[in-house]
Amino acid sequence: MRRRSLWILLAACLLLAGCRRAETPAEPPPEPSPPPAVIQPEENQPAEEPHSLFLDSLTVEVVVDWEDADRVLDHLEELSRLLDGALEAVDCTLEEPAAITIGTAGGITAQALADGGVDAAFLPAADLLTTEDDAAIGVLMNTDQDFFLAASTAREELDEYFRSALEEALTATEDGQAFLETCYPGVEFVRATERPIEG
Repeated sequence: MRRRSLWILLAACLLLAGCRRAETPAEPPPEPSPPPAVIQPEENQPAEEPHSLFLDSLTVEVVVDWEDADRVLDHLEELSRLLDGALEAVDCTLEEPAAITIGTAGGITAQALADGGVDAAFLPAADLLTTEDDAAIGVLMNTDQDFFLAASTAREELDEYFRSALEEALTATEDGQAFLETCYPGVEFVRATERPIEG
């Protein structure tokens, strides 16, 4: 009888031990770590959006000799269209078509440029020198460096970015080159420095 009780007691202990093991909660599996962030190399980064420029108006005066005035006057509408097309090609939009005016006296045009009466002007270097410091900044010059396209500083939006866009529009587009050839046949223009001439 004792043996039987002993076996029953031993079986009960084993049974209790087995139950206790089953009740012990299992360790939860470790959570997977997040995948490493993918970093694109710099060369694969998207390019910065090109900067666009919008102007409500633009007036450009072309200084020519008396004998060329009638020829240029006959092309004013075409010159306006060519300049608009050249500027549009470099992402510069005008609300109104560009106004092209003709001058035959460089000194008067230089003063208008300094006063902000015109936004840009082609004029002789000697007349550009008469503008006050920083009243006008050279954009293009002929290869003899005696004739310039200058931009007025009277309007805030005619900044360095505008001057760069104007230079590119006139020298790097078909419409711009046609504009220059119509105004000044056979004259080659190149980029000017900020203050390309000295008194």
